[in-house]
Amino acid sequence: MWRNLFCAATLLLAGNVWAGANDVMVDKVWMRESVPGQTSATVQLNLYVTKAALLLSVSSPVAGSGEIQGVVMRRGKPQTGVVDSMKLDAHSTTLFGTRGIYLTLVGLKQPLNVGERIPVTLVLEVAGKKQTVNIEAEIKALELSYQHYNNPTVKDHR
Repeated sequence: MWRNLFCAATLLLAGNVWAGANDVMVDKVWMRESVPGQTSATVQLNLYVTKAALLLSVSSPVAGSGEIQGVVMRRGKPQTGVVDSMKLDAHSTTLFGTRGIYLTLVGLKQPLNVGERIPVTLVLEVAGKKQTVNIEAEIKALELSYQHYNNPTVKDHR
């Protein structure tokens, strides 16, 4: 019996040690196409972490820099502000691009065209170790209508 308990405990501990590669999962990564003169773009994605983590930065070769932005209260009014890092709770999914949390690429060096795939790099600190996650964002068409609400009573007024 003690042998079975010891084996089970060893497997649990080994699972935690080996979990490093699966601590961060990213899906649904996309961006909107840019328009002439546009200098920044928001990356939309879902970020899941199994262990408590800290998002340190976002970057891409198509932009001069990247920013983590969040809505903060200033003088009683919500305003979007740049944050140095973002705490992510264990076993949580963070939806970037909604609910006041954004990853923005600033200083675009080229237009973003529909169908392209843009490389994006996230740097996180998980369990005291830096981890780099390389992903690709699909460029989707810019929607200039209200049709995406899936409500037949909403009309497109272009």
